[in-house]
Amino acid sequence: MVNEKLFRPESIAVIGASNNTMKPGGKIVKNLTEHSFGGSLYVVNPKEQEIQGIPAFSDVKELPEVDLAILAIPAPFCLPAVEVLASRKNTKAFIIISAGFGETNEEGKQLEEKIVEVIDRHNGCLIGPNCIGVMTPHHASVFTTPVPPLTPHGCDFISGSGATAVFIMESGIPKGLQFANVFSVGNSAQTGVEDILAYLDVKYEPGVSSRVKLLYIENIDNPDKLLFHATSLIRKGCKIA
Repeated sequence: MVNEKLFRPESIAVIGASNNTMKPGGKIVKNLTEHSFGGSLYVVNPKEQEIQGIPAFSDVKELPEVDLAILAIPAPFCLPAVEVLASRKNTKAFIIISAGFGETNEEGKQLEEKIVEVIDRHNGCLIGPNCIGVMTPHHASVFTTPVPPLTPHGCDFISGSGATAVFIMESGIPKGLQFANVFSVGNSAQTGVEDILAYLDVKYEPGVSSRVKLLYIENIDNPDKLLFHATSLIRKGCKIA
C-alpha cells in the first residue's frame, strides 16, 4: 500500500550502491546526495568500505531500521534482501529498479509475486520492479537524468514506463513543463498508476497540492479505481492528462 515512507522517508538505504556513477546503484546515490536528501542515507555493498564518501555496510542485516529501501541488485538477490528489510528493519517502502522479473519469463513473475507477498505481509509499499524510481520534494531516488527542480506548481507525473518518463521530462523541461512529483511504476507488481493517483487524491490539499496529474499508462489492473479517483480529483479542480 502506498504510504508516507515512500513520499517522505527519514532514512533511505541503497542496496547495491556503487562508486561508479554510470551504474544504477551509483547514480542513485549521486542523485540523492546532490539533490539534498535531508535524512539518513545508508549504502550497502559487500566489496567496498565506502561509497561516494558514505561508509558502506556489507550486508542488509547490518543496517539499522530504515524507512525506504532502493534495490539495485540482480533479481535473484532481491527476495532475501526484502525479507530481511521488511521483517527485521521495519522498512515500509521499497523501490526495486532491477529488471529480470515478470517482464522476462514465468520464473521472474513468480519471484516478483513472492516479493509482493512479503511486502504485503508487513504492510509495505513496492514501486517496481523494473523502474527508474521516484522523485518527490524530499528525495530524488532515480538512476536517470534529468532531475528537475520540483515545485507544487508543476504536474504530478505517473508513468508506466521509465524510458517514456525520461523522454517526456527531456522533451518537456526545455518547453517549460514543471514537475511536482515523478513516479515510475515499472512492472506495477503491487502499485500501479491508479494506486499512486488514489493516494494523491486522498492526500490532496487545495492550494498546496499540484492541480495537474500527467499519466502515461501501459496497463491498468483496476480501471474502476482509476476512474473513481480521476473523477474525484477533477471535482476538486484538477486536470488529468
